[in-house]
Amino acid sequence: MQVNAASVSYFLNQSNDLDDGQNYAQVTISDSIDHIGDIEFTVEVLSDAFPTALSNFGMQAFYFNFDDSLTVEIANLVDIDPSWKVDTNKNAGGGFGEFDFVLAGSGSNRTEVLSFRITDVIGDTVASYALSEDSEYFATHIADYDSSVSGNTSGKFAGSSVVPLPASVWLFVSGLGFLGWKSRKNNYK
Repeated sequence: MQVNAASVSYFLNQSNDLDDGQNYAQVTISDSIDHIGDIEFTVEVLSDAFPTALSNFGMQAFYFNFDDSLTVEIANLVDIDPSWKVDTNKNAGGGFGEFDFVLAGSGSNRTEVLSFRITDVIGDTVASYALSEDSEYFATHIADYDSSVSGNTSGKFAGSSVVPLPASVWLFVSGLGFLGWKSRKNNYK
């Protein structure tokens, strides 16, 4: 896990309904640019990973934990779609464990992208929210897809696999390192 990173992303690639190993959703946690000191969450359903989407396809719930040394309450979660509610200490089902918070759409309210901020928590960092008592950091309930394999139209998905950096980032960092080495070498001449 990256510590003190400005942004980190995780794939949710475990399922209680479909095959494991496919990236079904992505969670990105980042330092807020517009609200200094806040942490932003973006949860995105990777719709191409699902069988045929039906008329009300999307995420119906999202579950996460936080570092126990922090005091995080429902009031600290802001900028959430007002039709969604926040609860605490919920079982994610699907064998994915207990989570400190669940954000859930009411009734058939679903989305393919969920975003919110955590504000006014002293001492939190991006790494403060990539925690789980079990093996998975996050879980989500995604509904209204047509699964001919299982016959189900919804399932629970979880994961904690870090999204790898693109090759272009590694190439850029390598180039900077080479330029630094070359500059330093030229200074000794």
